Amino acid sequence: MALDSRGPRLCSDGVPLEADGIIHQMSTDALGGLVVLGAVGEDVPHLNSVDAVLRSADKFATHVRLVAHGVPTPATAFCPNDRELRLFAREYGYPVVLKQPDGARGAEVTLAREEDELLAKAASIRERGIPLLVQRFVAEAAGRNHRVIVVGGKFVAAVEQTGGRPGDFRSNGPGDVCRPVALTEEEVSVAERAARASGLDLMSADLLRGADGPVILETNSFPAFGGFEHVDLCAPVLDLIERKVRENTSLALSGAASPEEILAAAEGDEPLAAST
Repeated sequence: MALDSRGPRLCSDGVPLEADGIIHQMSTDALGGLVVLGAVGEDVPHLNSVDAVLRSADKFATHVRLVAHGVPTPATAFCPNDRELRLFAREYGYPVVLKQPDGARGAEVTLAREEDELLAKAASIRERGIPLLVQRFVAEAAGRNHRVIVVGGKFVAAVEQTGGRPGDFRSNGPGDVCRPVALTEEEVSVAERAARASGLDLMSADLLRGADGPVILETNSFPAFGGFEHVDLCAPVLDLIERKVRENTSLALSGAASPEEILAAAEGDEPLAAST
């Protein structure tokens, strides 16, 4: 990124780039890239703002956002000590899920079936310096979830993801299998509401079929398209960024000088000024 009289500009090997729009898959593992995106974001249309990406990478921040917008999601809490862990488990019942706020692919996600196991596993996670979340276990969806893609607030496709490890309650990780699946109208509505709540232009969400209806487990701002070979995901993504580019161009032109003003300035009659 370079700075000149026009503000921050994208560069490649020191050469300024003229970018119409940006589609990215950056998250907290590419903070430098997010800094650059934040600097040019007001001028270059892009899919997924920095704020939405950072919020989506934090499972607890996502949970708070979903609850605030009335999107069904399993009860989740930060529990900094054993007393609060016990209170949560007694409120929602065993087993409970322990996880880290920014984990992926099932990393650091474990199930505690009784109090001694809960406290032992929590201590192990804390010893590694990892923040701890505790979450209600959706038992009826064990080993299975629905990965849903939403683009521009509209449902595009879904797959059913099942775990590849016998007896494992997690549905993602080594050996997992994805199959095309049809969602109900209620499930589509919940997924689209989650996208609006998260502020993500391009989102995948993990949807579980709970006993009381669908719930959103988490959202992802950099969805993996593996398992979606049966559907064209590129077309809606490109349509969305092209629409954003057109809207940005129209907005820029609305503040530009009119042809009459340009002619007047060329003839020296009036100074050129952008209309408002």
